[in-house]
Amino acid sequence: MSHLIGLIKAFIPHIPSEQEQEEAYLNESVDQADVERRILEIDHRHQHEHASALGGAIH
Repeated sequence: MSHLIGLIKAFIPHIPSEQEQEEAYLNESVDQADVERRILEIDHRHQHEHASALGGAIH
């Protein structure tokens, strides 16, 4: 059975996780200031996602 699962996984394209996507985005930074700006952008997005999940908004 595990052989069948391995075969199925081989045909399904890898979909990067959110963490993998964020790491790739940070790795594209051109300098330290760009890294810091991107980190703040990611943190801001996470705050809004968290607020949306709670039914409120962060201003």
